[in-house]
Amino acid sequence: MELSKRDMYRFPWSGNDNPIGWLEVTDKCNTYCRGCYRINGMQGHKSLEQIKEEIALLKNWRNCDNISIAGGEPLIHPNILEIVSYIRSLNMKPLILTNGIKMENNIGLMRELKQAGVVGFTFHIDSEQQRPKWKGKSEIELFELRQHFADMAKEVGGLFVSFGMTVYPGNLYMVPEMVKWANKNIDRVHGLVFIGFRNTLMEGEYDYYANGKKVDLKTSYAADNSDESYLTSRDIYAEIKKNFPHYETSAYMGGSQVHDKLTWLVSAQLGVKGQMYGSIGKKVMELFQSFHHLRYGTYVIYSPGNKIPKIALLLGLLDKGVRQTSRNFWKDVLRHPARLFQPLYVQSIGIIQGPDLLEDGRVDMCESCPDMTVWNGKLVHSCRMDEWRLYGNYIQPQRRQTEVSNGVVISPEAIPVVDHSASHN
Repeated sequence: MELSKRDMYRFPWSGNDNPIGWLEVTDKCNTYCRGCYRINGMQGHKSLEQIKEEIALLKNWRNCDNISIAGGEPLIHPNILEIVSYIRSLNMKPLILTNGIKMENNIGLMRELKQAGVVGFTFHIDSEQQRPKWKGKSEIELFELRQHFADMAKEVGGLFVSFGMTVYPGNLYMVPEMVKWANKNIDRVHGLVFIGFRNTLMEGEYDYYANGKKVDLKTSYAADNSDESYLTSRDIYAEIKKNFPHYETSAYMGGSQVHDKLTWLVSAQLGVKGQMYGSIGKKVMELFQSFHHLRYGTYVIYSPGNKIPKIALLLGLLDKGVRQTSRNFWKDVLRHPARLFQPLYVQSIGIIQGPDLLEDGRVDMCESCPDMTVWNGKLVHSCRMDEWRLYGNYIQPQRRQTEVSNGVVISPEAIPVVDHSASHN
């Protein structure tokens, strides 16, 4: 199926009314991930005072439902429990984005974080990491580690759990395996996030400027070529769709420069343990977002509970995605009556296509970027914050000018113009 914006709900999030506040508490990390956009250890841990100031800015100017605590690796920050507790005291949901290394053999830390108020975790695990004891492991072999964290969180209980994976052309074929594993564990895995790899180059050569001065680009996402950056959100969607007919997207965000770019694709699948039935459509997604905003004053992104009452299938009266899901559910119940007594779950899949450097030098960002973070008292794109840290502003790419064959560039004023009006006199 070809993706169409007409068939999806466009998230109404904006710069000042966005469910996510991106909080980077440290730039230190205990591993290395290819594709990471943060220089490790350039500034170290932020002070608790600075972190609280940034949380206040995010709350006041982003109207956040959630604070995504990131880094670096946030679990190595010495005040991580206090940070979580402070966010919760402000009636926002703290979610930790982590590689999980510090928690791998420490369920006690997970319990402490839950007690402090954490709503859940997004674990970044993929084969491109230099993870201690797991170096060189394939994506298939890493399912053992993913299962370990999913089971740990299930034992602690009441936590949102999702798993992230950076997608390159070389591991695109593993995306369906991730979906298959997550569907199998729908009772303990709330979602998946697939992030298409991006770097700063496209075909052609560019010079880079900041504050009007030419700079030598030293960010972690600078690269000699862009061979792996052509993968799009549509490519990842198609890889899932051809393997899982029940899967369909219900919401999207576009790009800031290109009209047909899909920077975020979000689906919400429905199923029971052992059987998937379908995905909600755009009407239910819109209803869910609008109702939360009307009731609580914020849009919503994460929830620690993924069970839904079966009466929710009546929403099929409004939504064709739920309508088809309901048909599939009741057909399955006729064949397997015990399914009627199994819990029904929702499981999300998010696909993110990061910034793209266009041929004319413009940078196409995510529309209404959900992952804005704080740098020196201002909101900046988290994926490009190292440009501010290194150069004090966003980088402005400019394609290098090419000389004409004779080495002379003709100014517009010097171009000869033939006066055709004389021939009609």
